[in-house]
Amino acid sequence: MTPQEIAETKLIGQTVLIRDHMAGVYVGQLAAIDVAEKTAALEGARQIWSWEGAAATPGIAAKGVRHGGYTRVGPVVALAAFSDVVAAILCTAEGATSVMTAPVWTP
Repeated sequence: MTPQEIAETKLIGQTVLIRDHMAGVYVGQLAAIDVAEKTAALEGARQIWSWEGAAATPGIAAKGVRHGGYTRVGPVVALAAFSDVVAAILCTAEGATSVMTAPVWTP
């Protein structure tokens, strides 16, 4: 299978972590992805500005973030589109729940 076929058959409709080169790190339900074009769209997405509890984005997808402290997670947005995707990682239930239930950070 090609990366595009894997993304379309295994990731569409699932909760994923998207790392976009310029936009940052987001978690939400994958609505669309084009691997060749490096584009994607998430529904019900939250941006993760900074985090504790994981060394890198795969750790967030697997185990989530530690609430409080240095962790900063934005509010849920209905739809987010990305134009320079460098990673799309399937989240575990634990990882997704941790991010989606984190308190909303406001500066």
